Amino acid sequence: APLAAATMPDAGELDWSALIARLGLTGAAAQLARNSSLQGLGGGLVRLGLDPRFAARTPSAESRLAEALSTHFGQPVKLEFSIVAGVETPAQVAERAGQEALVAARRAFSDDPTVRALQERFGATLLPDTIRPNRPDH
Repeated sequence: APLAAATMPDAGELDWSALIARLGLTGAAAQLARNSSLQGLGGGLVRLGLDPRFAARTPSAESRLAEALSTHFGQPVKLEFSIVAGVETPAQVAERAGQEALVAARRAFSDDPTVRALQERFGATLLPDTIRPNRPDH
């Protein structure tokens, strides 16, 4: 039976990152979801664009993702994948955010007045690869 319009929002109205976080996926199914972008919904079909760099797509991961989405939408769904370049996946968003945080942490450290004073007074040297951003989960 096709999905009722009320149970499946328009793909443009759905936050894929937030949805996959609510699904509680783990392992390969979670990685498959995080490396996909939502391309379309409707008629019992969830169309996903897969990052061309992601090679770990397996039938069991697809099955677990389809089950989780079926439960979420309250009706069976079928997945359809296509390789899509140039669309940011949740994994790419997280990677970019991590890189931006690292650059900001390194900049803040090197601009710190105490660090500058140590460099000037004692000839201290910064080792950029040892600088990491503070993580709220630690």
